[in-house]
Amino acid sequence: MKLLLISLIVSLFIYNRTVDYYKVLPRHNILVALIVGLWTFVSFRYSPWLVIIGLIIINVMDKLM
Repeated sequence: MKLLLISLIVSLFIYNRTVDYYKVLPRHNILVALIVGLWTFVSFRYSPWLVIIGLIIINVMDKLM
């Protein structure tokens, strides 16, 4: 239950944030918020290292765009 709550909070934060951290994660995009929330859930459920891998992927994609 805690993981679902954390994932929901992360999704809401990603959707409502006022700063664009990455070009590849557009603000006010429901699909992006859901994907990040799902990634958070999977990462915390199976391996926290997946969070680091996800951040690396986002940074690489951001540099390429």
